[in-house]
Amino acid sequence: MKTILISTGIILASIFSAQASADQMDCYIDTQAYDQYTANYCSALIYGKSKATAVFRVVGNGSDIDSVVWSNAASSCGVSGTSCSFSIKSFSSNKAEATILYTNGTWSKVSAIASFEDGR
Repeated sequence: MKTILISTGIILASIFSAQASADQMDCYIDTQAYDQYTANYCSALIYGKSKATAVFRVVGNGSDIDSVVWSNAASSCGVSGTSCSFSIKSFSSNKAEATILYTNGTWSKVSAIASFEDGR
């Protein structure tokens, strides 16, 4: 009985730790406020501005990251570190995508969407 309980505990712990360390992309729209990253989608209302800076970062699964290949709206970042920023226009949806390459040979794809409105 003790062995079954221990085995069950180990299985449950590994399931929850795998969910807690999933790959994702976070983003925020740079404003004059204290901006915070949000997972998968970010938006803002910036009165009177036609452009804003969107900031993205990848969050790995806990393994060491070798490199990040940015694509789609974030293609200007090329192959770089774990963060990327670029200018976006109001009332447009901007999907940044990245392929995370790990030092152990595995990889994953993540994405996030950023948009903002100018208060019109």
